[in-house]
Amino acid sequence: MSASAASAASPAESLRRRSREALSALAVMFLLGMAMNLIGEPKGTFVIVVDTIFTILHILIAIGLIVVAVRALLAARKAGLGQRLALWGLIVIIIAFLAGVGTIISGNEWASYVMAVGFLVAAAIYGGTFFASYRAGVASATPAA
Repeated sequence: MSASAASAASPAESLRRRSREALSALAVMFLLGMAMNLIGEPKGTFVIVVDTIFTILHILIAIGLIVVAVRALLAARKAGLGQRLALWGLIVIIIAFLAGVGTIISGNEWASYVMAVGFLVAAAIYGGTFFASYRAGVASATPAA
């Protein structure tokens, strides 16, 4: 899609797109996290390399999620829809990110648990912003009384 076509998208469509991006990234994060849990404490060179690659991808996607969360908040503000949800989404993503950092640094299982709870809450929130983006269409399609 060209830059001009992207800028022509309505604010609600932009929020919908950012919400889909967040949900997609969260799904990939879930799969990588589960794979890393299945590997456990890696033994053997190949498994160590795979685990390291998964960890790096997990970190990069987490950073990308923060960017997407900021973009979703900006899109929600522009659309005037789901602003509170998008703000909470950003907060939850940051908390989950910090819990992930804590997990890597300390190996604390509780930090990993907080990260998992953050994933679930963020998925629910971005589902909410996705559905909120359709309210603009409903409001404009409803005749004025």
